[in-house]
Amino acid sequence: MSWLFDLFSKRSRNIHFGLVVVLSLVLILGHTKVNSFVSQFLLSSLYYPFFKIRSSVENAGVRASDLDRLQKALVEASVKLSMCQEAQRENDRLRAALGFEHPPGYRLTPAKIVSISGFGRHLPNSATINRGAKDSIFADLPIINQDGLIGRVASVTDDYATIQLLTDPSHRIAARLAGSREMGIVKYPAHGGMMLDNFPVQGDISVGDTVLSSGLGGVYPAGLKIGTVVEVSRPENNPFCRVKLKPAANVRSLEEIFVLRLEPQ
Repeated sequence: MSWLFDLFSKRSRNIHFGLVVVLSLVLILGHTKVNSFVSQFLLSSLYYPFFKIRSSVENAGVRASDLDRLQKALVEASVKLSMCQEAQRENDRLRAALGFEHPPGYRLTPAKIVSISGFGRHLPNSATINRGAKDSIFADLPIINQDGLIGRVASVTDDYATIQLLTDPSHRIAARLAGSREMGIVKYPAHGGMMLDNFPVQGDISVGDTVLSSGLGGVYPAGLKIGTVVEVSRPENNPFCRVKLKPAANVRSLEEIFVLRLEPQ
């Protein structure tokens, strides 16, 4: 619209000047009645329509400028609204996190995920958090959120720590069923989902059972939720069940997490 306005403005000045010159000559040289008739004709037939078109183009130019300004304001308002909504969602997540119970004798250090890596099987197996040695974080501390166990601290720098997630195929966790208290080993093989391994074929286990950390091994305290049993099969000539689990925590959507540390004595 701006190029049309500029072009029309330049040409309009020339045409306007020409009309004025022609009208002036007619008025000077012609008869009074003829002058009146001609001047009215020129004004009504040529000048006024041209002036009206010019005014419309100028107004359109102003409206285009207003539209650009309004569109910019709309985008800015949309961005601010989106940021406010995300802040509200984060606030809701933090409120939910504050409501879950953690093992007695431990304190929670809140942290945020700053990067996720190692996407084997389309799942991440490691992450980096914004806490490190300066925050009294060290290797093998458990990482949890309000849903359950996420992993452990694998390595630490002054300001950051790397987490080994439960989805890492090399990760093993001593676990037990919340109901029957029978034990097994939780792992996440490279092919397939989370499994409860080494669970005896004659053991008491059913779909829907909750699997918790057993406290054995010295890394994870007892009672942290790991997952839920979704499938149980008992292969022939095999001393162990094949047990599939649904992880308690979704590693695809990690944001706010907590480092679990022993309370100082």
